[in-house]
Amino acid sequence: MEDIHDIKGLVPLPHGWWWVWLVLALVAAAVALWLWKRRQPGVSAFIAPLPTPYEVAIRELRRLREENPPVEEFYTRLSDIVRQYLEGQMGLHAPERTTEEFLFEVSRDHSLSTEHRELLGAFLQEADLVKFAKFQPGAEDMQRALDAAEKFVHDSQPRAEEVVATA
Repeated sequence: MEDIHDIKGLVPLPHGWWWVWLVLALVAAAVALWLWKRRQPGVSAFIAPLPTPYEVAIRELRRLREENPPVEEFYTRLSDIVRQYLEGQMGLHAPERTTEEFLFEVSRDHSLSTEHRELLGAFLQEADLVKFAKFQPGAEDMQRALDAAEKFVHDSQPRAEEVVATA
């Protein structure tokens, strides 16, 4: 029993409060460093930037081309892609409007050229014929509509110099 000893008292803390201030300073420095790193651009390299409306539209058009769905679904999706592109790119409220309402809004907004407005009008009216009047276009018509949508999206995207000018 000689090797078993009684519990000793508490270890006395150093005199003064300097050690408390040291711990608080280290915690504050750690928090400040964490906040600073969160605000730095490029630190969150794991978060990809959101795709632009142009990138989304081109990706969806390629997917539509690859999937080659039935005619009515094809035109519905094609119309939705173009309308969502216009809403994201130009702020035009395309998805929830009828073709006539949307074309009226586009005619008052001068962000699209006359050629683009005419191309858009013809494209949307053809899509409406398929969706609502059960018009059955051929494979060549579907290819032409897809090519027209791709051309419209590509031609109407803002160029780098336009983006810089508006920034």
